[in-house]
Amino acid sequence: MKSIKLIFFCTLVYISSNAQSDNTYQSLVAQASLFHLQKNPEKAVQLYEKAFEIQQPDALTAYKVAGIYSLNQDSEKAFQYLKTSLFSGWTEADWLLFDPYFDNLKTNNSEKWREIETLAISQEKQYEKTLKLPALRKEINLMCLNDQKLRYKKSQNTDENLAKTIDQQINEADSFNLIQSKKIIKQYGWPKMSEIGKDGQNNLWLIVQHADQDVLFQNEALSEMEKLIGTKELNMENYVFLYDRVQCNLNYKQLYGTQVIWSGNGEASGFRPMIREDLANERREKLGLEPLEIYSLIYGFSYQPIDSKESAKRESIYNSQVKELLKNAKKAYNVKEFQKAYDDYNTASTFLGGMSNNDNIEASILFSKIAKIDKDEKYKSIALDFLDLLYLRGKLTITQLLKQSEFKILHQEQRWIDLLGKLK
Repeated sequence: MKSIKLIFFCTLVYISSNAQSDNTYQSLVAQASLFHLQKNPEKAVQLYEKAFEIQQPDALTAYKVAGIYSLNQDSEKAFQYLKTSLFSGWTEADWLLFDPYFDNLKTNNSEKWREIETLAISQEKQYEKTLKLPALRKEINLMCLNDQKLRYKKSQNTDENLAKTIDQQINEADSFNLIQSKKIIKQYGWPKMSEIGKDGQNNLWLIVQHADQDVLFQNEALSEMEKLIGTKELNMENYVFLYDRVQCNLNYKQLYGTQVIWSGNGEASGFRPMIREDLANERREKLGLEPLEIYSLIYGFSYQPIDSKESAKRESIYNSQVKELLKNAKKAYNVKEFQKAYDDYNTASTFLGGMSNNDNIEASILFSKIAKIDKDEKYKSIALDFLDLLYLRGKLTITQLLKQSEFKILHQEQRWIDLLGKLK
């Protein structure tokens, strides 16, 4: 009996210490990534190397570190980690050949660089042989590469006259990528890992993730992803990110905490609201994602997990704030303080998940009534905003629109006509 207890205790210690080591590694890598983004390569390298004392880097992490060493003019270390990356499974040769982080190696160590090029191309060709749709993977990866090339070009440009041309090129590329992505998903559904590889899935996800102007398409892609859940054919991290993105774009709360709040100066300050925040880490753990307190470090802020009691308390305060805003807005309408009604409803609409579908319908009716009295176009506009949101959520019917006499004030608006057209 004693020996069994000892074995059980040793197992617990082994699991616990492994989890602790893994968390420490993830924490160091997360902090290093932040310093990398903040253009502090010296600090980033220190943290990466400290992390690698605990655990060897995967292909992507080794690739990032190679880029930092190259920028720091440390060619020996850069080549070392490039080889580590390639032998650990880095498969995007086209990106490697373009990557401006390695310009130093290309210029000053051309012979060694050619060896890396040859190795990368060879490894990718071997990898392509394992995939069912290598040509599709190539198409997706080149779409994403072209997108990144243009954005890099923009970041390096100092010519104001050229800036407009580059912006136009980016817009054209975005439109092309969106159209092609729709064609791909219509033909293949969400392409499987065995068809286009992990990098192909990542790059397709990146294009879809940034298509915020077309939430319906994002939702369609998400539905196709969901068909692969439970198989080994889907990168679940991509699914989680897109799921939260779609939820927030539909003005719902997120589930996994992937979406952060960005301040005006481009810094993240915290997570956007979550459903049952106390359970977020549990959800993430089931999918193999790092806990929020580590994930937050990538964005440069600290996070402390909360328990169910604190979660319920915050939820109650959150909902009370929304109810108070809606109550005040209706009071303002009754005394014809239309600007205040507008401001309060506008604020309430910024609370993710704060307004129900019924609240949105009521708001659209109220502002349609105001639009009959006050000719300021913003009242028609906000009424249509609430209706558009309901359409995107799939919670609006043509019958609802046509039976409301208050909406007659909107009938000549192009957005109303477009909305009816989409519902027919």
